[in-house]
Amino acid sequence: MTVAKRPMTVVRRAAIPPTGQGAAIAGPSPQARPAALDAIDFTIISILQNDGRAAFTAIAKQLGISEGSVRNRVGQLIDSKVLRIMGVADPMALGDEVTYVIFVAGRYDLLIEVICETHDQLALFLREHCYSRDDLASVEPMVGLAMYKNMLKWGQP
Repeated sequence: MTVAKRPMTVVRRAAIPPTGQGAAIAGPSPQARPAALDAIDFTIISILQNDGRAAFTAIAKQLGISEGSVRNRVGQLIDSKVLRIMGVADPMALGDEVTYVIFVAGRYDLLIEVICETHDQLALFLREHCYSRDDLASVEPMVGLAMYKNMLKWGQP
């Protein structure tokens, strides 16, 4: 009986060397980085960016690998701080117009992102929270015309 030989690719994940006493049972170091991310890792990350609650079994089926492989890879990506899974609330659904406030260097002192559904809502926010204040020297509203990148991906079609 002859067995046809097919090319086979083996991907080895680097083991993280233990450090200190008891490290062999403690698991990987939180600062450990995977040896290199491969196409499967990037695909898993992409799937989880679109649906952070995607089941490992569904991801495994889509990639043609075992559920255990997906679970291990996600665990390694989380342990190495490459991946973080979190819930992101839509500020409009919560009624929270201000999404962040940043102290900045340069022409401005503060950069405040406000999300409003209409121009009237923006005008009301500016009148109530900005123009009516004596402690603000100036306010320079900027209206976003298009979003080209959003790392958290909520609100994107």
